[in-house]
This record gives sequence, C-alpha cells and structure tokens, in this order.
Amino acid sequence: MVICTMFIACEKGPNFREFDYPAPVVNDFSPKQGYIGSAVSIEGKDFGTTLKAVKVYFGGVLADSIQSVEDNKIVVMAPQTGVTGKLKVEIYGKADTTAQDFIYMPSARIVSANTDKAQIGDEIILTGENFGEDQTKVKVYIGEVEGTVTAVGATEIKFTVPDAPSGNIILLVDGQHLVGPYLMVGIEKLTGTLIGHSGSWSNNPATTISAAVDGDITTAVDAPSKTGFVGYDLGAGKAGILKSIRYVPRTGNEKRMVGGEIRGANDPSLTDYVVLHTVAATPPSGVYSEAAVETEESYRYIYYYSPDGYCNIAEIEFYGNIVEQEVPKGKLIWEFNADGNNEGWEPQQSGTWTVSGGTMQVKFTQTSGNKRADLKQTMLPVTIHTGNYPIFAIKMDKPAGARITFDTNNGSFGNGYNKYATDYESKNVYYWDMSTLSMGTGGARPDEEISLTTFQLKIADIPQTDPATGYTVQWIRTFASKEELASFLENE
Repeated sequence: MVICTMFIACEKGPNFREFDYPAPVVNDFSPKQGYIGSAVSIEGKDFGTTLKAVKVYFGGVLADSIQSVEDNKIVVMAPQTGVTGKLKVEIYGKADTTAQDFIYMPSARIVSANTDKAQIGDEIILTGENFGEDQTKVKVYIGEVEGTVTAVGATEIKFTVPDAPSGNIILLVDGQHLVGPYLMVGIEKLTGTLIGHSGSWSNNPATTISAAVDGDITTAVDAPSKTGFVGYDLGAGKAGILKSIRYVPRTGNEKRMVGGEIRGANDPSLTDYVVLHTVAATPPSGVYSEAAVETEESYRYIYYYSPDGYCNIAEIEFYGNIVEQEVPKGKLIWEFNADGNNEGWEPQQSGTWTVSGGTMQVKFTQTSGNKRADLKQTMLPVTIHTGNYPIFAIKMDKPAGARITFDTNNGSFGNGYNKYATDYESKNVYYWDMSTLSMGTGGARPDEEISLTTFQLKIADIPQTDPATGYTVQWIRTFASKEELASFLENE
C-alpha cells in the first residue's frame, strides 16, 4: 500500500510525471518588431527541449505555431490574432516575461493585379497595402521564377514578367510571404465564332449557348436535351494550343458538370475531336474553377461538351496560344451549320434556297420540262487536288433519277463526269474518285493541283412527274481516301 501511494503521488495524469522543473528565464528576443507570421527568436535558459510543454504569448494571445525549442532558444511565429505587448514564455505552469514589447507592424496585403495574363517582359502592377518604400526588401516570383522589381511604393509594386510557366504571383515583402493571383504567362484568351447546340430548354432565349460567354455568372446554358456543347471556331487558317480553362457551373446544378469534357477538333463536323480535359469533381458554385490543359496540339474548334447534364454551365473561358494552321491543299469542306449561310453554293435555273437546321434546302421553280437546279460555287477559285484529297462527296437527298455531273472551266477535267459511287446511298452520300479523272494526256497525276474558276454540280433530269419539289444538302466535302470517308460516316 505504501508503494502504491508513493506511485500515485508521483503521477500527474496517465502520461506525465511531476518534476520540480526550474522556471524559464527570458533574456532577450529578436526582432523587436514584425508582422503576422514573422519568426521570432527568444533567448534565455531552462527552456528544456519538449515542444509540447512550451507556451508563448504575444500580448496575452497564445501563439499556435512554435517552430523549435532548445534549452536556450525558442523560435515561434507571431500569431495572426496577436497584439503588440510583452512576450511570455510558460513551461509547466512556470513563466517569465520579456522586458520589452514585441511591436506588430501593419502587414502587407495584395489587393489585385492589373491583369491575369501577360507575355514575357510585360510590366505587371500589383496594388495593395503596406508594401513599404524599400525596393531591396521586395522580391516577386511567378511560381518559383523570380521577376524583376522595377518600382516599390506603399500601395503599388511594379515588376516585369520572367520567362516562366503560368503560376501564382508570390510576393516577399520584408520577410512576409504573400500569395497573389494566378498569372497566365505567354497565353491569351481564345475567342472566335460561337459554336454549339441549337435552342434551349422550353425555348428560353436567356439560356442559349451565348449565356456561357456573356461574362455573367448569374446566367447559364440550359440545352433542349441532356447533351449539348458550346465553344469557338477560331477561324480558317487559325488554331489554338489550349493551356488553361476557367468555368463556372450553373447555380443549383453544379453536379451536372461532372463528366463534362473539354474537346479540340479540326474538322467542322467535330468527328475528329480529342478530349483534352474532363471535369472529375463537382465544381463550387458562384466562382471560377481553373484547370491546366496538357497538350501541344493545335485545334481550330475548342469547346465544352456535356454528355449528360443539359450543358448547365454559367461561364466557360479558354486560354492558350493562337497559331497559324495551314489548310491542306485539296481539303474542301462546305457545311451549312450557320442559318442563312449557303457557303457560296447558289442554285441555278432560278432555283431558290434557304439554310437552317444544318442543311441547305433547294426548291425547283420550273413549270414545264424536266426539273433542274444546279449548285454553283461562287466563292472561287476552287483548288482540286487529285492526290491529297481525291474523294469528292456530297450528302443530299437526291431526287430519284436525278443526274449529278461536274461542270468546270477545264474541258478535260470533270465536264460530264457522272461516275459517282453509290456505296453509301443508304446514307444519302454520293462520291467521285477524282484520282481516276483524265486531265489530258497521261491521265491524273498524284500531285495534280488544278485551280478552277468555274465549279458547278449539275443536278438535272428530274421529270416533271417526279413528286420531288426540291432537295436538301447537308455537306459537300473532300476526303484523303475512301477509308477516311467510311470512318467519317461511321462517326457522323
């Protein structure tokens, strides 16, 4: 019993044994003034080496981050809620206090940058508070690469952008470490002709695809069906190397963006698309989410695709670099995706046309004789390449018995050429293999390139008794091979 009583008397709780520790002695500390988060060294003796046993107070406020404890030195970070006053060191209930006050200085703060994207060598202006006037105490980094500080004022810092990848602006001011906004280096906001699905749920004009690029996060896209897409056609001869995207979900339907894809394509049909990024988690509401895109490939068409979710997106922005994209010789693409745009194809023999719903609708006007309405391309010249893209195809609901032939300014090329293939007639697709055309002595050559100033498809010989009043065309295109045409039709 005596032994047990002695053991209990020596124990203070289950994990501590009570010893007669000496009181800590504080001799000095440095620096005498600093900022929130500044490292302060306290010198003295009898501090021990047990980190958890030490408490340090700044003006009566307990510090929450002691970095190290040695018997004669303590390193502690000035707490965010601390106030100017004495420092008190307490160890196992015994304490000592400094003779001088630690003085809190006003902390520097970044308010904004004048831009969120820049080129190497551009000048960036940071505005904020309490930057001081001493340029030697200021450093700026983009990520881990240091920029050149050119001017420092109490509320403004200027620096030039280094050769660095995009990243957060990191500002060091007299030992303070501040994380600033994200700066996109060497890239620009990609824009062009808006593309996407047609219409909206309940035909609401406020929720069409334009809502995704109006700069207003309170408006949103609501597609007429579960699938939908919205993005840009960067233009003929142009392409973008996508580096970053920013997006905001539709408030209340944030989960519908999960599984959404950022795609790039070079064919206007978008059948050759590549998935560049997938939204893997539910994005927060009311703020922009940002994601980096890892690709060096360029795409003329860049867009957001919603496989299931009614394309419920409030804003989408694409960032990268615009590059020149040479259109392969002989690659001809005419599609009727923009209402009212006939892509240069005009019906002849007084035929009339309209473009809507992705097709060109042609109407016959004859009151006697066979019906006819040729299609003439008015945006000339048209370059035909019999080697690179020799398969010339048209998708149309050809009236029964109609004859389609080429009519060009080249007497030995195409005139009366009526040998179209019907392999894909069930898909309303007819094509010619132009590599078999005879162009003078010796026939076609693989590298033959012909500029045509007259290019017309004769669509004729429809009897008046035929009930057809016209025809529709979905596209006219060339392909590198029959296999490419087959693949295109499989994915269409």
